[in-house]
Formats: sequence, C-alpha cells, structure tokens
Amino acid sequence: MFKLISFSTLCLLIAISFSCCKKKTTTNNTSNNDIVVDIDRSDTTSLPASIPPLAVSLDFSATPMQIDTFATKVDEYIAPYGFGKDDIIKVNLIKLNMVLENAPGQTFNFVKDSLISLKVFVDSFGGSAPKLVAQKVNIPQGVSSMEFDVMADDIKDYFRADYMKILVAFRTQENEGLAANAKFRVNYTFRVTAKKP
Repeated sequence: MFKLISFSTLCLLIAISFSCCKKKTTTNNTSNNDIVVDIDRSDTTSLPASIPPLAVSLDFSATPMQIDTFATKVDEYIAPYGFGKDDIIKVNLIKLNMVLENAPGQTFNFVKDSLISLKVFVDSFGGSAPKLVAQKVNIPQGVSSMEFDVMADDIKDYFRADYMKILVAFRTQENEGLAANAKFRVNYTFRVTAKKP
C-alpha cells in the first residue's frame, strides 16, 4: 500500500513539474489561425516651397498634396512571419502620427479647421483612386505633433502594390503660413492579417 501511495505521489509530482516547465508561446494568430502582424514605418518629407500667410484660404482638398511615396517592400516585411503576398487577407492602418520638424515655432495652425480639416489618403503610385485612411478634425492651436483618427477600411490592394503614395488634403487658414524648410515626419502602423499558409 505504501509503495502504491509513493508511486502515485511520484507520478503526480512528475505531471505537475512537466506542466509547469511547458514552454509558453506567444502568437499573433487570431482565433481562426490567421496571422496578424503590426508593421511600423516612419518617413520624413520636406516641402518644396513655403505656403505664404495669405488673406485668402488656399484649397489643397480637391487635389491632395503628395507628401510621401515609398516602396512598400511587402515581401521584406512579411518574410520573417512565414507568409507571402498572396496570403494577405487585409491591411488596416491602425495608427498615424504627424510631426512638424526642422522649423522651430512652426505649428499646424496653417490648417483651416473646417469640414475638411486635415485628411490623409493612400493611393498606388501613378494611381488615381485615393482612399481616405486618416483624418484630424478639431485641430488644437499651437501643436506641432498630432495623432490622427484612422479609418477601419482595408487597404491591402495599395499595400501590395510596388509603391504606395501618401497624400494630404486641407485648406489653409487665412493669415497663417508654412515655412519652406518644414519637414513632415509621418509615423504609421499597419496591421497585416494573412491566412496561415
């Protein structure tokens, strides 16, 4: 009887120690085994010319201003995660922050806070179908850095293109300008969802 109790106790201890030593894994997989990867990107663009402080408002909403064009390099981004372009189900922008640099004292006061405010679009290089991905309404006065409200729309077709361009649309505030040497640093986070190959 003592041997039976000792054997049972030994088995229980081995089972407990085995379960405690089991390696914990962290995964980006969702419940349906899709792979979810967050990709961060940051880029800086300089304006080619200043926007003078005029008594009238300039309209950059009908033809948004291109502030970035970049190679999406999707294969380079996703290779470590074990899936390819054809496995991508959707891509969403989940974060966008814009910072004015290289122009001390420059703020986003040059943007007219109206129905248009500041909108960010993506499009494929050479494309003519820009898609709204983020916007900022109620722009605070005197700020040089802003977090945008992002749209939940899928942008996988733009992201899978060889190049994707970023455009901004806004109207200028009367009597406010933007310095020629001002740089826009745009920080993005894209969430890529792919099926497990």
